[in-house]
Amino acid sequence: MPPPRRNPRPTDFLLFFGVLFIAAAIGAKAFWRETVPPPVGIDAPELWLTCRDGQGREWSCGRVAKTRLAELVAQGDVACSPRGRDRYSRTLAVCSARNVPDIGEVMVREGYAVNFAIDYGGYPVAEREAQSARSGIWQGDFDRPKDWRRRHPRIG
Repeated sequence: MPPPRRNPRPTDFLLFFGVLFIAAAIGAKAFWRETVPPPVGIDAPELWLTCRDGQGREWSCGRVAKTRLAELVAQGDVACSPRGRDRYSRTLAVCSARNVPDIGEVMVREGYAVNFAIDYGGYPVAEREAQSARSGIWQGDFDRPKDWRRRHPRIG
């Protein structure tokens, strides 16, 4: 004789769908991690940011960084490969120019930007090289661009 059939309780459905939801979330996270390349990030000084050199003198590091970026881009044949989106839905990309495989890496290595990819790689080696060589912003004191932006919010 088969066992008596019991009617499912509402909590049985909730438990079933809860487990199903958690399994789907874990699977989606694993799928996302395996299929989406990690974003690569740099953070360059804002145009109006000033830094201090080794002797404590102010210099327009934001303008110098902009000029260096313009020089790299002016080499021509600029191409960008999207790598993801940031929290503001802006496209993050690795860009190259003629004879420059990765513009972001050059900016960090020369000290005109900082590594902004704390959790997912980025350019930590290039940043350490810039620090060791005291290149660009690393020659003295500076505010990290994100800290400067926090203290100088845009209005409007």
